[in-house]
Amino acid sequence: MYSKEVIEHPPFQLHLEPDDPIELGEMLRCLAAIGHQFEIFAAEEGISSAKDAKLLVSSVRPGSIDIGLLPDLSTLGVLVAPVLVYSPPVLKFAAALKELIDKFRKKSPTDGVSIKDCGDVAAIIAPTATHGGSQTFNTYNGAVWAPVFQVTAADAREVLSNAVEAKKLLEGTEHERKQRVPMVWHGMDTDGARTSGSRNPDKGIIEEIDAKPRPIFFEDEFAHLKDAMIGDHANPYKLVFFVDVEVSRVGGKVVAYRIVGYHGSTETED
Repeated sequence: MYSKEVIEHPPFQLHLEPDDPIELGEMLRCLAAIGHQFEIFAAEEGISSAKDAKLLVSSVRPGSIDIGLLPDLSTLGVLVAPVLVYSPPVLKFAAALKELIDKFRKKSPTDGVSIKDCGDVAAIIAPTATHGGSQTFNTYNGAVWAPVFQVTAADAREVLSNAVEAKKLLEGTEHERKQRVPMVWHGMDTDGARTSGSRNPDKGIIEEIDAKPRPIFFEDEFAHLKDAMIGDHANPYKLVFFVDVEVSRVGGKVVAYRIVGYHGSTETED
């Protein structure tokens, strides 16, 4: 069983200070990805099989968002968990998670990472990439919280972009990508970004690729960019947006764009 001290001071903590509230599904995907990486870690370290390894949420504190995490006792093969019993494996897991995320601070790190690693890293840092602020991973060792690593909003956006690109490379999918191209909106609705579908009211023109308006989709991990692009502007139709896009073609003809990056906007002359 867990002691009161363990519940109040779990060995691992995710501390978030977002600029905006985080959507529930996004937060749950973040925690699920951390849990999946713990399963991989437990299996590789011989602590437990991946299917039996569990990471538990012990507490959620208000103010900033503090989520306490601790291993399930059966994962460690013990019945009672004083702090020193599970601190070593948790400290090692925190270091392994830092090492994984650090790999995505460089562009397209496909060596030593899996497709699932790319997806997990994208999910873990998405709340900060989307809502700003920062997230810090802390461990409780002895009697103090010690930060293992921190991810700022700028870090998170870079890591997210690299994780998505690495995932595509590992999947062996070729994409025609254009960076920092000027786009103007031709039509849009007020709903969230479309990531798939046959009918899409969001259309834009990227003249250096095709003079005609084409449907605008967003990569799943970048769906928040639609709000970032149009949320603060009274009339987005009077702006030019600089975006990174993947171009979809059928028989050589452009049929749609998928936005995977955003670099700001400027007013049009017309």
